[in-house]
Amino acid sequence: MRQALSELADSAAKRLAAEGVPREQQTVRFQVDLRYHGQGFEIPVDLDADALTGGDVLSRLGEAFDAEHQRLFSFLLKNEREVINLRVTVSGPRPDVAWQPLTEGDADPSAALIRTGKVWMDGAMVSAGIYDRAKLSAGNVIEGPAVITEMDSTTLVLSGHAATVHPNASLLIRPSGGATA
Repeated sequence: MRQALSELADSAAKRLAAEGVPREQQTVRFQVDLRYHGQGFEIPVDLDADALTGGDVLSRLGEAFDAEHQRLFSFLLKNEREVINLRVTVSGPRPDVAWQPLTEGDADPSAALIRTGKVWMDGAMVSAGIYDRAKLSAGNVIEGPAVITEMDSTTLVLSGHAATVHPNASLLIRPSGGATA
């Protein structure tokens, strides 16, 4: 088990180093999933790096598992313990990421209009603008019916509603002009 955990840690550390995170800035976390023989679920148990270098790892794991089982369920079993999974997490310092507001625009979203198409809405086929979300600017207002597309999602703006693009790129969709919510 020591060898498997060490190999996992080394492999993950090399990958992170290849991404530009020096080893001295990396943090390694070991976790082992255990259960009592016959149980249908596992309990993750943290294992510190010192446990890998000395002493009886299995005894330490067993004690930690029993303590966690007692904490979670208020009882212990006499059954043998089983190791189910080994897990290693290697992480680096959190990068400084600053929020970048969208470019400020006006209410006109025409620069993001891809085409006009037909959608089923309100019991009929209706004409709807189809917009590219990546081309929207803060302040743009898209009146429904409309479809706003992006790589991993699609937003439908219903008839009688309008989507306003917030500076943080959120779409604020609200009823407009006499629509009912």
